[in-house]
Amino acid sequence: MEEQREGIVEDIWRVFSSMKLGLVLLGLVALASGLGTVFPQANIEPEKAKAVGQFWQMLGFTQVYSTIWFRLLLGLLCINLIVCSLQRFQGIYNRTFALKSPETVSSVPNKIRTTIPGESESLKTSVQNVLKRKGFKVTTTVGDKGWSFIAIKRRWGNWGSLISHISFVVLVIGAIMGTTMGFKGFFMVGAGTTIPISSINVSKGTVKQDFSVHIYSAEDRILANGERDNWYTDMSIIENGQEITRQTISVNHPLKYKGVTFYQSSFANGARLTVDIKDQKIPVVLQDHGGNYFQAPGTDLYLIAEAIRSDPQKPMMLYRVYKGKGVQPVQTGQISAGETIDIQGEYKLTLDGNAGFTGLQVKQDPGVIVVWTGCALLLLGLLLSFYWRTMVVSGVFESGQLTMGAMAGKTAGGAKQEFDDLIQDIQAK
Repeated sequence: MEEQREGIVEDIWRVFSSMKLGLVLLGLVALASGLGTVFPQANIEPEKAKAVGQFWQMLGFTQVYSTIWFRLLLGLLCINLIVCSLQRFQGIYNRTFALKSPETVSSVPNKIRTTIPGESESLKTSVQNVLKRKGFKVTTTVGDKGWSFIAIKRRWGNWGSLISHISFVVLVIGAIMGTTMGFKGFFMVGAGTTIPISSINVSKGTVKQDFSVHIYSAEDRILANGERDNWYTDMSIIENGQEITRQTISVNHPLKYKGVTFYQSSFANGARLTVDIKDQKIPVVLQDHGGNYFQAPGTDLYLIAEAIRSDPQKPMMLYRVYKGKGVQPVQTGQISAGETIDIQGEYKLTLDGNAGFTGLQVKQDPGVIVVWTGCALLLLGLLLSFYWRTMVVSGVFESGQLTMGAMAGKTAGGAKQEFDDLIQDIQAK
């Protein structure tokens, strides 16, 4: 039974250590990502995603990156990369820190190779001095028939490919953390509004925080020359009834609190109004072009702003009032700043002035640091692989001549030139 269990483990290890499996999984992930590009994704284009056929929606093509089968592919690819990395680790370690001098001439690399005749001790001294001066770490072994050596330079270049493979695992882990542990949402509210973060529209993930956001003001600033400056939102975080922090954010200048980031995303004009119902004053903020509505308590009347003039000197609003489920307005008109009108005999309405509506993207992504770590590892791996390639030089002295060769992976051209320079310096000594 024990042998059978060990055999099963070896079979699983053999499967996941296969480079062919890695290529197949990588191809499937690329294909799935392509589908996510071709098909509109529900979290980005919800209306277009709904128009896709039910069959494709059922397969998850409109939410590729959050499906179980896509995450399974990523998980299997990670396992494959980890197993391959573990399998290669010992060999890379030995090539870096456990090099042994060749015992015979046949063990000397023959792709880049030459022979140097000379006296034993003078050649040994010359080889050691030249290699050390060139930055090599030299190990010399004395045998019965002569001596041998091995020298390594830029040893950390051996780890470039392994670090690059590990970086992909880290990137995938970071991406999975972002989609499973974080959330992404959006809300648009008017100035003077307080909204619990748990009530925002979420496109992915779940909001677990319980603080609120208060919007003091939202502004679309225009420069003196008529060009737009930026959108600005003066906002604060309220937790347990206390204002914790307050900041004015703008595009590319977000607010961060407890891992949640608020990004300035959009802006819309609005109007500040006061509703008087039986001497009860209710502040109301309406968005331009019917972005929201006000339903008077105890009535089935719905008030929207059809159009708003945002001129700070002469604010004005065109309004419509609907009753119940009716599609035709029961009252329309316009109202200027400071003016009070009657709405169907149910309440009085006063326009107080302009008010901006701010659109904020809200995101919590605990995998960001992991993703950046993966990017740094990938960059490090590429730099080591292409610009810090290891070079190993070894040789055996027998019968009055030194047979010397070099290994440098696939960089035969550069290594050959560097090797030739070493030979010239050794002979000159």
